[in-house]
Amino acid sequence: MTPPPVITPPASKHAVPNPRFPFIDGPDGAARATCRPEDVQLIRLWMKRQPHLPVISDAFITLFLHSVYNSIEQAKATIETYFSARTAAPEFFKNRDCFSQDVQFSYKTVHLTSLNQTTPEGYRVLLCRLSDHEPSHLHFSDVLKAFFMFADICISEDGVIPGYITIFDLKGVMLGHLPRISLPSLKKFMVYIQDAHPVRLKAVHLINCVPFMDKILAMVKPLMKNEMINLLQLHSNGLDTLFKTIPEEIMPEDYGGKDKHTAELHADYKKLMETKYVDWLKEEDEQLRTNEDLRIGSKSTQSELFGMEGSFRKLAID
Repeated sequence: MTPPPVITPPASKHAVPNPRFPFIDGPDGAARATCRPEDVQLIRLWMKRQPHLPVISDAFITLFLHSVYNSIEQAKATIETYFSARTAAPEFFKNRDCFSQDVQFSYKTVHLTSLNQTTPEGYRVLLCRLSDHEPSHLHFSDVLKAFFMFADICISEDGVIPGYITIFDLKGVMLGHLPRISLPSLKKFMVYIQDAHPVRLKAVHLINCVPFMDKILAMVKPLMKNEMINLLQLHSNGLDTLFKTIPEEIMPEDYGGKDKHTAELHADYKKLMETKYVDWLKEEDEQLRTNEDLRIGSKSTQSELFGMEGSFRKLAID
């Protein structure tokens, strides 16, 4: 009896890893990782059997392993979701032109910045807030696109670090902002942050909480896993409770600290993006994607990754 022919899957589109990802300055960004070289090779061997995935550098694999505390199986799941989500959500991850109208307008609407000093544990603190309080100026999907550009640049600049703390300042948020939030976009954001973003998230602080926090949490909490809910900390009456975990002196001067004003920090980040990262962000548009034509088995779809969108189209404000 003639044995069946051996079917070799087609080669991935990107046969050579781009050494600029995820760290623009090269593999030294992974120098502080503690994962074992043999684990990196195990992941590489697994990726070779997944022809729909791009070929990535050892430094990139190291970042994924570090983000899940060196769990091989969790790293595989994160890699799969990372590249699939970036392919299935082009509104966030395609046409990342720093000078496009949507990106420029978003950076006028929000302040996104990384503080210069880390916490004593080595955690980087990210601060996000509205800079324009007019509800009609909030283009939610565009702001999320700008946030993901910001987050990718933070990883590139920081390299492998112990973890991140994110502060969302709700000052200026009004009831009129809530209908501007696209719940399908919010769901995609939450899936990506929880299942694909290759960092160790240590805490999420909401400061200057508004009287209608129950409405905000009613939108967000159903999309959060227990692990994320446990990281969430709300601060309604001043920042004393925040400073129990984040030293006041590393905060921007407009929050009582010794760092630059938040607007200056945001301007510094924006300048970095518009100089050092212009071409890098465009390269990412082509490089960090799945090729669904090469996937063994059924193709990945938006509904598979993010759930059906029909039930997320309407938001009622009581």
